[in-house]
Amino acid sequence: MKQVRLPFITLLLIACIQPSFGQKKNRIQPGRMYAAGETLFAPRFGFSATVPEGWEGMLPRENEVFLLTTTTSTYGEIYVFGREEGNLAVMAETWSKGFNLSETIKLKALKPVIADGILSSEVTAEGPYINKGNKAFAISKCSQNKPCVTVFVVAPVQFFESVKNTAIQFMNTSTFEPPSTTNPYADFDWTEFLSGKLVATYAAVTGGTKETMIHLCADGTFQANVKKGGVLKNQNPKYKGNLSGKWLVEGKGQEALLSLTFHKEGLEPLEVLLKLEDEKIYSNGERYFVGKSDKCK
Repeated sequence: MKQVRLPFITLLLIACIQPSFGQKKNRIQPGRMYAAGETLFAPRFGFSATVPEGWEGMLPRENEVFLLTTTTSTYGEIYVFGREEGNLAVMAETWSKGFNLSETIKLKALKPVIADGILSSEVTAEGPYINKGNKAFAISKCSQNKPCVTVFVVAPVQFFESVKNTAIQFMNTSTFEPPSTTNPYADFDWTEFLSGKLVATYAAVTGGTKETMIHLCADGTFQANVKKGGVLKNQNPKYKGNLSGKWLVEGKGQEALLSLTFHKEGLEPLEVLLKLEDEKIYSNGERYFVGKSDKCK
């Protein structure tokens, strides 16, 4: 099968994305790398699992599928996704008939089996760009509260059994608890989230040149490069070029006030209202992207 970043239907971390900015019980955060042994938690499904030894994982930004990749010489990829309500018997029937993963790829289970509350099967793929040197496997289980989680494996033939066994162990050791419908932002800690991060705007959401970049370091200092727009330039045209100073953020929950104090003479301190909406950060209606800073020590 061809290695693809899967744009899956009804995807697991619709739930993990919703509460991912929270800090309790390691709610999954987009863009953060999770090391072996770390616990993943998806409150809306009540699903918890541990990153296996020899693996690391992340929820790519603008994606809703959690991806696990190997950190050893064994190659393979494990995708984790799910739905808020499902039934293993119905899922087995759908897998047997096959379903379209995309416009060009169709997946079909070879022999789906339900045992000990888990559905599993090797999977074949049909399409014009399928790598025949790879094999695939899928495994699912559901909570008594209705949410279901599926793990999908893609690996070269020589590594397939090892990666498949890792996926089975990942699923067997995972747990469910009652899903949480509480406000995912109620206890959100902005200082923790923004420390050591790069906050940037782009010319286009789909990717383009960075318009404004602000590196918010954990020691309370910041470095910024301001081009055409963003929270700085839009406030006052004097805020441009390379800037530095100190930052502070106040507030918990869905909104917070970011304060910037500049080293450069003649620049007044700036306060920026940040808001979380659907796992995205906005200020004055403009989208901001947050990632790890390569400028902060």
